[in-house]
Amino acid sequence: MGVVKRQGIKQSIVNYAGVLLGFFSTIFIYSLDTELYGAARFIIDTAFIITPFILLGSSSVAIKYFPVFKNQEKQHNGLLGLLGIQCIIGGVITLGTLFIFRAQLLDIYADKPELYTRQFIKIGILAFLVAIFNLLYSYTSNFKRIVVPSILTNLIKVSLPLLILLYYYEYISFSFLADGIIATYLIAVFSILAYLAHLGQLFFNPSFELTDKPLVKQMSTFAMFSLLSGMGSALAFRIDSFMVGTLIDMKNNGVYNIALIIGNTIAIPTAAIMKIASPIVSESLKNNNIDEVNTLYFKSSINLLIFGVLFFILVMASIVDLFNLMPSKDYDIHSGYYIVMTIGLAKLIDMATSINGQIITYSKYYRFNVIAILVMAGVNILFNLILIPKYGVIGAAMSTFLSLSIFNFIKILFVYLRFKIQPFSIGTLAVIGVGGLVFGLSLLIPDTGNHLINIIVKSGLIAITYIVIVLRLRISEDINQLWTEALQKIGM
Repeated sequence: MGVVKRQGIKQSIVNYAGVLLGFFSTIFIYSLDTELYGAARFIIDTAFIITPFILLGSSSVAIKYFPVFKNQEKQHNGLLGLLGIQCIIGGVITLGTLFIFRAQLLDIYADKPELYTRQFIKIGILAFLVAIFNLLYSYTSNFKRIVVPSILTNLIKVSLPLLILLYYYEYISFSFLADGIIATYLIAVFSILAYLAHLGQLFFNPSFELTDKPLVKQMSTFAMFSLLSGMGSALAFRIDSFMVGTLIDMKNNGVYNIALIIGNTIAIPTAAIMKIASPIVSESLKNNNIDEVNTLYFKSSINLLIFGVLFFILVMASIVDLFNLMPSKDYDIHSGYYIVMTIGLAKLIDMATSINGQIITYSKYYRFNVIAILVMAGVNILFNLILIPKYGVIGAAMSTFLSLSIFNFIKILFVYLRFKIQPFSIGTLAVIGVGGLVFGLSLLIPDTGNHLINIIVKSGLIAITYIVIVLRLRISEDINQLWTEALQKIGM
């Protein structure tokens, strides 16, 4: 757990720095024009939905088969070059198809302002850049180095607020804003290439030395199922923004995504743990080391839940004050509150169930993960079609909660039946109990009459109380060890 812990914590620090910027942008910038922000998110999220069709499973292959190709002297047998070719082929096929059927696709949005529909081609370009970046990100994680790539992932949190401000004050057009989003990911791609070169791991020359027929067949089958899994993930986790923008309008999409950003901050540590744990799970399963997988499964679950519950309490205790800090007073606080709460609960369930998806994906049962995620995608789309017309943006959040909960229940049951391991313990109940206690105590904190002071006071008291109780109960060995190491470093 050592490298997972160190790299995971470093990436979480980077991501939470991004969260601070994201919170500032969400409250003070994105709320200035929810329709504009909704349109920008529509472009980004639609590009992410297209991305799996371009990757053709290459980002998962980069992790699953890296132990097979790993050989520094032979430039890892040309794996990155082979996957790059695969990604380019996927890009040509996908973007070509979108271009051929562009007229039919644009007919769907005939009632939307031409200002938005003119950006159609740019969505395809953005999708290609995102795909390349995701491939390079996955490949880099094999070297247990994810902090710098994490910083690059957060570049959009710097550029998007600036672009929206420039548009809001009429310095740039919406078309230029879309170009700025593309430029951000272009910079990210070139930067991660430079980082790989710095690590001495940037090898483009493809090699067919190891690609005999049995291995090619295995990789192709895995890539196909990874493609289906990626499609399912995109539909499961990005479709809500797409459907709100399509079924309602861009303004409501902006309202939904502002609340979504706040709700998603609860799960910031998840990306760090999952990314660094994936190659370890892959190698452990390759060596049939189930005990190591079990240890990682349990520790990831309890540590993620501890952080998740803390940030859920912090967010829910301060959410109304956060909304009231917005300069725009036409934001729907009622809808925003319930979106944040619903998404937050969904993320807590996802964090508690830990690396179940990684265990399935990198085992011989990876086909089941594809089935499960496609079922989740179908359920999510169905729930969205039913709940969005009835409950609006709150319906989209309800759909995410229901589909994600069902998805994780299916995965955790499957992992238990196949591997006889599960991530829960008495510590899981202890974290939930501590969280409930601290949240109840937070309701007793008096209102100071100032929204900013309310947030500072509540956050400080909640964090101190929660952390002290968790440390005293010694719920997580890793967190207590980190606390001890931190005190030693500052000489206490």
